Amino acid sequence: MATRRDFLKSLTSAAAMAGVAGAPKFSFAQEAGKTFIKVFMRGGADGLHLFPLYGDDFYYTYRPDIAVPPPMGMEGGRTIDLGVAAGGMRGMNPNLQAMMPIWDSGNMMIAPATSFEGANRSHFDCQRWIGTGARNNLIDGYMNRYMQNVTGPAHPLRGMVAGKSSISTEIRGEIKVPAISQADNFNVTNRDFCADGCADNQLTDMMREIASHDVDLSAMEGIVKDNQLVMLDSIDDVARAASMYSTDPDEISYSNSDLGRGLKLCAQLLKAGIPLEVAALDWNIGWDTHSNQIATEGNPFTDTSKRYNERMAQGAADFNAFWRDMGTEMANVVVLVGSEFGRTKKQNGSVGTDHGLGGSWFAFGGPTQQAVAPDVSTIDDTVVNRNWLPTVTSYRDIVGEIMVRHMQMDQNLISTIFPNHTFSDLELFSAMS
Repeated sequence: MATRRDFLKSLTSAAAMAGVAGAPKFSFAQEAGKTFIKVFMRGGADGLHLFPLYGDDFYYTYRPDIAVPPPMGMEGGRTIDLGVAAGGMRGMNPNLQAMMPIWDSGNMMIAPATSFEGANRSHFDCQRWIGTGARNNLIDGYMNRYMQNVTGPAHPLRGMVAGKSSISTEIRGEIKVPAISQADNFNVTNRDFCADGCADNQLTDMMREIASHDVDLSAMEGIVKDNQLVMLDSIDDVARAASMYSTDPDEISYSNSDLGRGLKLCAQLLKAGIPLEVAALDWNIGWDTHSNQIATEGNPFTDTSKRYNERMAQGAADFNAFWRDMGTEMANVVVLVGSEFGRTKKQNGSVGTDHGLGGSWFAFGGPTQQAVAPDVSTIDDTVVNRNWLPTVTSYRDIVGEIMVRHMQMDQNLISTIFPNHTFSDLELFSAMS
């Protein structure tokens, strides 16, 4: 298996022979591969609010103020009916209306009671444990372990964090990946080297020449050199992808949120033929809703005076934009969205919800089929005896199936990606792609 370091060593030799001109450019005409994009809703998103259990009377009993009204009725601000696939039990929050074309296409699934065994309702612990794939202090995230164990393109942008500038736990590890907020953040300039607005960036040329020198790859200089080459070639490819990028004529646009920037960047790279395999993004709107979860003006569930409503709708619009932007190429991309846990099934005294366990995840694209993963049929205290949904579906089974069915990873590697986990195939990603 070719590693990133092997690739960079060969790249360094080529750069040394080529002189200051640097390493050869990557081809933008590569055969389309498969891509897995993981989006984290940090803060503990309320799964019962995202996908209301409107078919259960106890949902309304336990949430007299914050339960989204059932689909029946003509007025707005009601649960959106998901039809036969949801069995008259689960619906979609009205702020997610922009995602209904994806659901109606038959290429989206929801997993409404998802987390992992051993979750403890701590934001920091659960985000870290989900990222590493186990309740431990592993350094490598599960996406990085995927790259370490599956032969893939020897390219600096095989994996990345998109839309923000910090590294997510899921993709952190031995294989170094860049964190890129947006394409135009890679405009590296310095007046000392390019005072007159010269066309070529002499600073990055000089950095590449310095990186071409032989160093001890096992020492700190080698680590710095590796990271510098990843950065330089990422700059080249991201800038090039952005310059080639265009959208269809129906005015596709993304928000300037972390999610919007990240999805747009992924679209730019993929449409330019860059072999992006795994990407980690965030969708943060203030999911930690301990109080005042609904609007106090207008419709409590959709009025945009409540930023929670506004930003939820904004995120749904960004997902819709990405889905339309990619068009038929969505057959090669799966987007998985999840949170560290859900929230309490009963509203609290502050018209909000507290930390729970099972929460709603969803996915679309690739071989995703229209389905609802294993779920609870009621939240009645006599059946669900804690104040939160249990973990009916393990997120590790969802990710494992994406890696096997979509990324075409050997199923035997799931135990390496997720140590000590026994895989259950839920057949949520068995549609043709």
